[in-house]
Amino acid sequence: MFHRCRKRSQIQLFNVVLLSSVLISGCDLGSSWSDQNETRQVDYYKEQCDQNSAALCFRIREESSDAWEIVEQPFTGFDDYIWGQRHQVDVTVSFDDDGSTNHYSVTNLNSSESVSSSEESFAINLYTDAGILVQNSASNWQLGGEIAFDCGTACDDLTAAVANQHVTRLEFSLLTDRSGIALNSVICAAAEADFDSNCEGETQVSWRIGWFQSDCGLAEAAMCLVYKANTSDDYELLRLQDDISGFSPQWGQRYDIDVTKTVSDGGNITAVALDNSDDSPDSREGSVYDFLMVLRGSELEESDSSLIDLYDTDMTLNCSGRCSNINGYIRDDEWLLVRGYVDGAEIQLTDIVCHDESLDDFRTCVDDEDDIFWGI
Repeated sequence: MFHRCRKRSQIQLFNVVLLSSVLISGCDLGSSWSDQNETRQVDYYKEQCDQNSAALCFRIREESSDAWEIVEQPFTGFDDYIWGQRHQVDVTVSFDDDGSTNHYSVTNLNSSESVSSSEESFAINLYTDAGILVQNSASNWQLGGEIAFDCGTACDDLTAAVANQHVTRLEFSLLTDRSGIALNSVICAAAEADFDSNCEGETQVSWRIGWFQSDCGLAEAAMCLVYKANTSDDYELLRLQDDISGFSPQWGQRYDIDVTKTVSDGGNITAVALDNSDDSPDSREGSVYDFLMVLRGSELEESDSSLIDLYDTDMTLNCSGRCSNINGYIRDDEWLLVRGYVDGAEIQLTDIVCHDESLDDFRTCVDDEDDIFWGI
């Protein structure tokens, strides 16, 4: 009896071991992860896939609250992609044996929407030694073998950065008709070992601040400073409603100051603080120092004794001789490009260069002016 019980127990143990072996063997041989049907948002511009790549990759996210991520896995079936538009697509997500995503296949385009004017400019980092930038002509380049762009006033800086195989941060803007992109500036260029310290985070720089301001072009109306990083450059619009912390400039005065600028990983200036002020700014009052500025009629009140309060600044716009016209544009909430000069606490209006209710048409007018170097 004892021997039969022991034999039965040995048989049962053998069956358990055999079953376990089959299960384990089955897991080793048959691991699989089923495809998933999901939705992704695709951003309006692309970035370099990685620092060794000469190709561009999509920026995607699952939810609007998520951060954008560069997708390095194949992302196929999206022939309808358009720069300058954000898209929502249905995708089939495939996985490798470890359960990691290895392929996206677009099955349907749900929606496409053009980005707002405040997002028309974007900045990306490029490792130029990978060959992602190819020169087509003296003023035209190819990005990632996918999209061409004109380099405008930044051609010399871009050529030098590529020749030195520097890591660069470039700021682009969408063309007015959304048919492509153009290079605004080479924000920074440095050897790879020096790029993080020179081009990201906080950096101390010297700026020249212009003697006038212009509408920021942001969703919430405000006047913004103009500045140039080098005296030989054109003025740029500092699109910060808080301007420069610790700095209170006066209209009609041009300043040379030292500041600490904070730059996001995307290359956008997020904050600027004053380090050293200019105790002897240059006066730029009078008609010889005229300038162009953008105003939006929805933020202005009609003239009172030829004077119009200029947003929430201490300045007023003297529209003498042109008040009837400008009051009509204000009533119609039109965008205005005007020319004037500083005269004490007033800006003397000398010309209404153009005006339009349509922001797209107004942008064309601004872009056509040689004396203004920033978009709206």
